[in-house]
Amino acid sequence: MDADGGAGREFMVKPGKREVVAAPLPMQEHWLPLSNLDLLLPPLDVGVFFCYANPTTTASQRLGYGSVVGVLKATLAQALVSYYALAGEVMQNSAGEPELLCNNRGVDFIEAFADMELRHLNLYNPDDTVEGKLVPTKKRGVLAVQVLILDTASLYIVYPSQEIISPCMHPHPFSSSFHLYL
Repeated sequence: MDADGGAGREFMVKPGKREVVAAPLPMQEHWLPLSNLDLLLPPLDVGVFFCYANPTTTASQRLGYGSVVGVLKATLAQALVSYYALAGEVMQNSAGEPELLCNNRGVDFIEAFADMELRHLNLYNPDDTVEGKLVPTKKRGVLAVQVLILDTASLYIVYPSQEIISPCMHPHPFSSSFHLYL
């Protein structure tokens, strides 16, 4: 550890399993138009970062990693029933304009591990320390969720949401709903 308590040291994020989580109920495929403001602004992904301590106190009582990931996948699927647009994708309509195709394509769900504790991250200068490491890049779709283990006692949920969808489906109510199931 260096003089600043380890803040700013380099770390690696090792990606693990990647899968797609969709709403468990069948959805009728349909299109949602974007607002005029969304059509004027370029697409922008905004990263959201949530930190959770393991809910039990002693090491012998802590939930296993597989159990926690299973619960997270199930709660994400349940939240996507109400927030079905986040399981869709932005596509071009016949006029060449972007629209949201609500097709229950699903959300990319990534498991990842890092060799650093949260207290050692330099969040005052995120461009130098966490950019491209903590927030996953979306391959396709509107939303990707990454479950990140930084140390054995904590769990971190990180996701970028496409800001172009914000007027019709802002991520804050989704976050509240998703975390309510936890």
